[in-house]
Amino acid sequence: MLKNVILFSLIFFISSFIKSESMFSLKKEYEISVFIEGTNQVDIKEGMKAGLTSLLVNLSGDSKIMKKGSAQKILSQPEKFVSKYTLGIKEEKITANFVYQGDLLRSSLSQNSLPLLLSQNQFVLVFFPCRAIAINRENLQEKKMCSELEDKIIEISNLRNSNITFPLMDLTDLNYFESLSSISINKFMRKISNRYSAESWLLCNTKDEFGLLLEKPKCKSSVNDQYLSPDFVINEILDKSNSRNSLIVNKQIKNETIIRIDSVNSFSSLENILEEIDSQILVFDTSLREIKGEAVEIEVSHFGYFKDLQYLLNINENFKEVSTDSRDIISFRYNRN
Repeated sequence: MLKNVILFSLIFFISSFIKSESMFSLKKEYEISVFIEGTNQVDIKEGMKAGLTSLLVNLSGDSKIMKKGSAQKILSQPEKFVSKYTLGIKEEKITANFVYQGDLLRSSLSQNSLPLLLSQNQFVLVFFPCRAIAINRENLQEKKMCSELEDKIIEISNLRNSNITFPLMDLTDLNYFESLSSISINKFMRKISNRYSAESWLLCNTKDEFGLLLEKPKCKSSVNDQYLSPDFVINEILDKSNSRNSLIVNKQIKNETIIRIDSVNSFSSLENILEEIDSQILVFDTSLREIKGEAVEIEVSHFGYFKDLQYLLNINENFKEVSTDSRDIISFRYNRN
């Protein structure tokens, strides 16, 4: 039943992640709508599992995370992470809207030694010769395959909370294609990737080397030179790219760091700051050390190194690091009052 609910959830999942400046993996709440088969507690829990499965993939950046026993342990109690839910009707089907608690999810990832993706949306350059180079419009089968391929890649990209872009195929790109593709399609892909400042690329073909239409499209990428299925290749690109920007909390390493926060102009701001720092995935204790006018110093006990905590706060939109002469204190301005 869970597989069916997951398939239903894909229809709504894209609209659940409204783009914002805040990093996806650091959000306070995640709101996801899914189709469910009924309104009893069993079906509602299946819906919770479907939403949580998608969330764990995006928070970790790993499409295979659900194969890990520790992830299955989290999935066994989905209701633990849901703060509220509502039921409704859409397209004559029952929908469930779940709100998941971000801090609790990050804490569970930490406790189970699972990665947390600390990066903004990944960017992949995608090239389909059937789309970019004019095809025989009479070949409706190829046209249909090309359109379905594009829809599939866009759908997977959206579900993985990543961005794709296609080359313009202007005169510059066409010249590159004509001069390089016959020598090495990889050289062409590297050339246009540099042009578009893309770290990763994906190439998908609908024809074989003899110009005959394939039964199914085949793709390769900047991380794998083998032609494989589109689903496998795009997920592999994102998994490998995300792994370079993920944090796994090492609870064997403990440190204490002094953080200075400027522009604290109210008690409510101070409360927000302490709560915000205390909720960071690396932090296990905080204490107020000193108040000097509108500046406060906070002693933070955390897992990992000084630089790990500094990086974690730097990617939080509510904190803006300011330069300081001290090597022992990291200084920030708090942007949310």
